[in-house]
Amino acid sequence: MMNRRELIVLGGSAAVLASAGIGRADTWPSKPVTVISAYPPGGTSDIITRLVADLLTAKYGQQFVVENVAGAAGALAGGKLARSAPDGYTFLVSGSAPIAANKVVQKNLAYDPQVDFAPITVVAESPALLSASASAPAKTLPELIAYAKANPGKVNIGNPGAGTKGHICAAMIGQIEGIEITHIPYKGSPPLLADLLGGHIDYALDAPSNYLPHIKDNKIIGMAVTSAKRLPELPEVKTVAEQGIDGYEQTLWFGAVGPKDMPADIVDKIYTAIKAWSDTPEAREKLKSLGLTPVANSPEEMKGTIAREIDSIRPLVEAGLVKPT
Repeated sequence: MMNRRELIVLGGSAAVLASAGIGRADTWPSKPVTVISAYPPGGTSDIITRLVADLLTAKYGQQFVVENVAGAAGALAGGKLARSAPDGYTFLVSGSAPIAANKVVQKNLAYDPQVDFAPITVVAESPALLSASASAPAKTLPELIAYAKANPGKVNIGNPGAGTKGHICAAMIGQIEGIEITHIPYKGSPPLLADLLGGHIDYALDAPSNYLPHIKDNKIIGMAVTSAKRLPELPEVKTVAEQGIDGYEQTLWFGAVGPKDMPADIVDKIYTAIKAWSDTPEAREKLKSLGLTPVANSPEEMKGTIAREIDSIRPLVEAGLVKPT
């Protein structure tokens, strides 16, 4: 049994530890924070990562430093996050593949996004955009479907990585129309766009931001957007549903997650800062220029977003339309 002196010492130690915990909550961030970007510089996902890092740097007066960990459709970045200390000094901002889809489209994934990540928020969303090179044999979605039916195995559609929403959206079109589509995964949007501009690939399905100026300059062709409504920045480009696939609607999203057991108070600080920023006219205008709409949902709501994304992709994998890598 402890004597009186030992009890006093133990109580004092507990108070010190409690105070240390309070100090951590009050002083975070007291050193630079690493913000992992799952894709190479220049793509939509990386642009959003840098927007988040910049707004948090301005908010807290501490450096939020972007670290690009590209490869394996975001799985390398996801694995790095899962191995990170849950102290609030490392988190990930990415498109949905490493946060959700990789769970069902990658074999032997080193992490489980529903177990090993702490949801923070979905930052923004947009439709996917189907684009064609100037030399592509079909220039509209109905023409592409007809061409694919007449020329089995000759339609290639590039995407920024296996399991990305561009990949999934193309697979869904193939499933609905009963056409064969060969999916060509790239290491992010910039090399995919470069090949589309150069005519080395006929079609791409990706987030719209990188493609908007080239469509407006008539260097590539905007064929369809996957949302229920047309994109305001490309009002002449019809939706997939308008071109004959009734009820088709898919959005891609970009979110922030921390490692499992990331302190709830730090999750809340990041979430509330992003939420406050997304409500400003400046943020809305910036995101609109990229073809994006702010979301900033709660961590619990993001948890549901992740689950729905995984559940929507699993049947495509089970049907063999999306092949695990």
